[in-house]
Amino acid sequence: MEGSSALDVDRQARAAVQPVVDWLVGDARQYLHRTQLLFGQFCAELLGLGIPVDRVTVHIRQLHPEFEARTLLWTSDAGGAVIHDRAHGIRNNDLFLKSPVKTVILDEQTVRRRLGDPDCPLDYPIVADLKQAGYTDYTIRPFFFAKQERMAISFATKAPESFSDLCIAIFDALMPTFGACIELTETKRTGRMLLDTYVGSQAGGRVWSGDVKRGEGSDIEAAIWLCDLRSFSSLSSIMPRDEIIGLLNRYFDAICEPVAQEGGEVLKFIGDAALAIFRKETPKASVNSAIVAAERALESLEVFNNTLHDARCPSWPLRCGISIHYGEMMYGNIGAMSRLDFTVIGSDVNLAARLQDLTREIDPPLVLSACAAHHACRETHSIGRFQFKGFNEEQEAYCLGCSAHVPRANKLALAKEAVNAG
Repeated sequence: MEGSSALDVDRQARAAVQPVVDWLVGDARQYLHRTQLLFGQFCAELLGLGIPVDRVTVHIRQLHPEFEARTLLWTSDAGGAVIHDRAHGIRNNDLFLKSPVKTVILDEQTVRRRLGDPDCPLDYPIVADLKQAGYTDYTIRPFFFAKQERMAISFATKAPESFSDLCIAIFDALMPTFGACIELTETKRTGRMLLDTYVGSQAGGRVWSGDVKRGEGSDIEAAIWLCDLRSFSSLSSIMPRDEIIGLLNRYFDAICEPVAQEGGEVLKFIGDAALAIFRKETPKASVNSAIVAAERALESLEVFNNTLHDARCPSWPLRCGISIHYGEMMYGNIGAMSRLDFTVIGSDVNLAARLQDLTREIDPPLVLSACAAHHACRETHSIGRFQFKGFNEEQEAYCLGCSAHVPRANKLALAKEAVNAG
């Protein structure tokens, strides 16, 4: 394809793709909330143009705490797209290094393999796999996000005539508009995902929907769940920084997964402490979900300790305390003009924090306020009344069941002294 013939094919391609371009900038907006749906419908539009595509993949970099890249795969047989997320470090993996995706993204070259030709080089594992599966042509090409970030898209067919020069030109002519739409959907998805990751799914949903004005919030009732790690200072003083961060991440995995399983939401991490709320249909349902999450978190921590014992750690096994209270709080935007936090505040939140000191002398280390104990479906036992700093009246605290270890008189006195000291 040289000279005027190449120009003719390009002109034909630009004319041919106009219906798909119009769709991408028009009706495709209904799919902009999900890349998977947009991509699947885009492949259907290619079939509508008469392009004999049987398999299409898209390879996109991600901004995600756990994943480095994402692959979307569409096949004509399946009729829809599936997603494969790739963990960080994928670029050091043979799966990537031996892939034409590397050739496109890092080496900045396109790849075309006419699989129906007897002399077609089978120089990539995917090429050999596709030829064996009956595909006759394969090409993988770049498309671009903003700042010229290279992504990759592949097309394969089983048609006996393979891809014509016009098909290849159509693919290239569609890429600027297709890339802009995919980038928009991925930006929206990434923004929402990062909000959910850093402020929680419920809070993230409120921020995403426009609840962003400083000082704006709502009064809610919820079970407040506060978990605090013991002896973290001694750990920090003896373990290397990277190791302590890794340890904390695995510890938070162990204690926070039960919160999610019980429908709670972790609002924030405060050093080695985690603050969560449970908002169910009734106070009883909220409190008991919080209790179940606390018991499962303590069980998960025991498994963590048994699995990852570290003899260098003087405070091993790791221990934590969990306090639960039910009450009212303000849930909303709080902070400085340039740095807001979507969180909960109020005296009931403070009470949950004050109860934390009592967990040091309770086994299991789980303490409930009087209000939480009132709504609990489980048997509870009073461990005494305490004068907490910042509260005018003494507050009664409870543990679960009668068999829990209750502080001896001298330890109870020390606990009272500790909480009174603030």
